[in-house]
Amino acid sequence: MFGITALKVLMMIAYGLPGYLLIKVKVLKEDSIKVFAKFLLYVCQPCLSIYSLSVADCTPRLLRDMGIFFALTLIGQILIIGLYSFLFKKKMKNDVAQKICAMAGACGNVGFLGIPVLEYLIPENPEVLVYASAFSMSMNILAWTVGLVMMTGDRKYISAKAMFANPATISFLIAFSLFAFKIKLPSLGAEYIETLGRMSTVVCMTILGMRLATKKLTSIFTNYRIYIAATSKLVIFPIIIGLLFAFIPVGQDVRSAAFILGCCPAATMIQSLAETHGGDSKTAADIVLSTSLICILTIPMMWSVYSNLFL
Repeated sequence: MFGITALKVLMMIAYGLPGYLLIKVKVLKEDSIKVFAKFLLYVCQPCLSIYSLSVADCTPRLLRDMGIFFALTLIGQILIIGLYSFLFKKKMKNDVAQKICAMAGACGNVGFLGIPVLEYLIPENPEVLVYASAFSMSMNILAWTVGLVMMTGDRKYISAKAMFANPATISFLIAFSLFAFKIKLPSLGAEYIETLGRMSTVVCMTILGMRLATKKLTSIFTNYRIYIAATSKLVIFPIIIGLLFAFIPVGQDVRSAAFILGCCPAATMIQSLAETHGGDSKTAADIVLSTSLICILTIPMMWSVYSNLFL
């Protein structure tokens, strides 16, 4: 179980290799990263949202489980941010990097990386992709409100506008409308959307590879904050999520999906928000890159332990 899962995660991370090489041999410049990032945000992400909600038919049970998933993952993320803030209260007052770490410890790459991992580990139940969308929604709402307040110190982001007027939430609402009203796209349209949606993983990893090429690994892994944030995101957070779902009357696949998504590395969105809103983008980039590399070991390790205990 460990070895096979590790190879699958390694293969997904390896999608970043072409981006890394293209920057290193100077075929592409660092400025190209922004172009790829916009393609991911405005094309691939909306298509991934529509695809992940098109794999199952909307039923009362599925809607109930989505609501539970949304609520518990939101609670889990708030708990980990609260725990981090309590443990590092003094440092977080005037240190934006610590606030970035707190957010990165809760917000994971549950879409671009989480969905293909779910498809691999729970292939017999495509409904689990619907739960990934609910998780992504709770994370987006938290990041665009609480996350931006922590990064900027400006409370104007605690608003309905900040919550809903962003690309991630808008694309989810469109996808959810199609799902809730059982609107199915024509076969060619569905195939088109699925192809662009599945490209998300490759494009996301390409961007990570390109960003990695602009940095020195020594500068990433000599930052003590990285290890605290990585432990928070890759170990403590999935345990919290697992405990929250353990006592809720839902199916085992729902619990497993929650745990797997909880194990995902820090979300690339944290870096994007830090770059666009004056946060510590270097620390954000280092955490995203480091957790994406470390998860090659932690995802199979955590899943192996979980499988032996609960499956």
